[in-house]
Amino acid sequence: MMENLASIQLLHIKKTFADLVALDGVCLSLPPGRVHGLLGENGAGKTTLMNILYGLLRADSGTILIAGQPTKIHSPQEALLAGIGMVHQHFTLAAAMTVLDNVLLGDRRASRWLDRATAAARLIELSKHLGLPVDPAAKISDLSVGGQQRVEILKALYRDVQTLILDEPTAVLTPAETEQLFTAVNRLKCEGKSVVFISHKLGEIKRICDDLTVLRRGRVVFQGTATDVSTEEIARQMIGRDVVPIRRSPFSGSAEGTRFSEAEKKSVPSALPLKDAQAILNVDAISIPPLENISLHIHAGEILGIAGVDGNGQQELSEAILGLRSPASGQIFASGNDIGRLSIADRAALGIAHIPNDRRREGLVGAMSVTENLALKHQFSRLGLMRWPTARRTARDLIQKFDIRVPSADTPVSTLSGGNQQKVILARELAIVEPKLVIAMNPARGLDVAATQFVYEQLLACRARGGAILLISSELDELLALCDRIGVLYNGRFTMSGFPREGIAELGRMMTGASPTYLRSPPPGTPGGGDRKMDFR
Repeated sequence: MMENLASIQLLHIKKTFADLVALDGVCLSLPPGRVHGLLGENGAGKTTLMNILYGLLRADSGTILIAGQPTKIHSPQEALLAGIGMVHQHFTLAAAMTVLDNVLLGDRRASRWLDRATAAARLIELSKHLGLPVDPAAKISDLSVGGQQRVEILKALYRDVQTLILDEPTAVLTPAETEQLFTAVNRLKCEGKSVVFISHKLGEIKRICDDLTVLRRGRVVFQGTATDVSTEEIARQMIGRDVVPIRRSPFSGSAEGTRFSEAEKKSVPSALPLKDAQAILNVDAISIPPLENISLHIHAGEILGIAGVDGNGQQELSEAILGLRSPASGQIFASGNDIGRLSIADRAALGIAHIPNDRRREGLVGAMSVTENLALKHQFSRLGLMRWPTARRTARDLIQKFDIRVPSADTPVSTLSGGNQQKVILARELAIVEPKLVIAMNPARGLDVAATQFVYEQLLACRARGGAILLISSELDELLALCDRIGVLYNGRFTMSGFPREGIAELGRMMTGASPTYLRSPPPGTPGGGDRKMDFR
């Protein structure tokens, strides 16, 4: 069957944006029946290359060959007709429409009179075949993020594409949804289809991919098979140097295990035992649907992690602390101040920083420049007049410090890669004014190995200087690497785990609603029986 499927080749693809060389003579081959991993730092050119193949961008020079024939692809419609589909990192679904409507939207093969029953039956059959269950009548707005991604994949495959591009497909998926996706990818591979898998998760790349291409600053620096290279070597090829793993030091306010400059080390306070650490955040029995009677606290120099499947109240909790939602009951204190009636600006003035879950919708204004986005929260003004020279100078310094890949500080932030957009948010929230409390949701989502390590170092540096961090993440490895204590949100209820005494197995159980091990005591009279008290430090 694979002999009848077309191989795709991209030859000497070049693309520039103003003075930025995004792609410099990139060559890529996509034979049928193979999963091709495309890796690189944020801004290395991965998505740009695939956007050219999908017709969203036009190359300055180079050739696309399909079955050995030069092919011009000027639009996504032409790409679909050529058998190429793409699932973007940020979904392109119409939220108010049903699953079936989204799948049929733009399908020019359909006749003027739609047979919706037949189309729905075909969609259900396709979803069952791939193990990606969907309800054709469900509204997109009612689906989880994982459900929306299933719709995006089925929408492409419904059009009989032979090459499927997946851009950061597991960035927002639970472990169970990731397994479901991998099963579907393997089935597509067995059917002779080719899959391009763009990801920063090296373990997943090694597991699912057959071939690898690594881009660095728009050039191919490595091509080979996934079995012939280690994850350490892949990371080194991506960033051009060895990666030193982050090690979380014990909860003490020390900087052990992080890489700081000498000036930063001098600014780190001496170790604070728990009993002497100040409680920076106290959440006292707040309720706001779907949250029920949530209480938690975070001390200075501590990272409290919250694990859980998306949709269990994480967003509502962060918004309640930030002032975007008003709890129906309960109180919230920051540094001893009742902030329940304070505005968002007043809470920010108390030193509360926010790294949002969705950088595009919640963190940035795409049409504004990098300088303007950095100045959104911090007013560079005097006597009511904006001091643009100061703002631009600060922006240039932060661009260098955070390694934001951008032509200039006046570039619209919407033109940056997702990872560089995240760095703009981190620079604004962590570097212009030192925060006392950081509410961070999936701060490394969509970032490459080097950028992820940089984010972790920044969070640990903030912790070492006495900052308190509430880290809400869907990545258990991230929580285990950074947090001093970890709790779980499930169905709107918050429960502390036995971490660090208990590890990932307990967290996984609790994410499905099971009680923590320290609450499941043996019967009285047995070794370890009776009540158990847990020190969560």
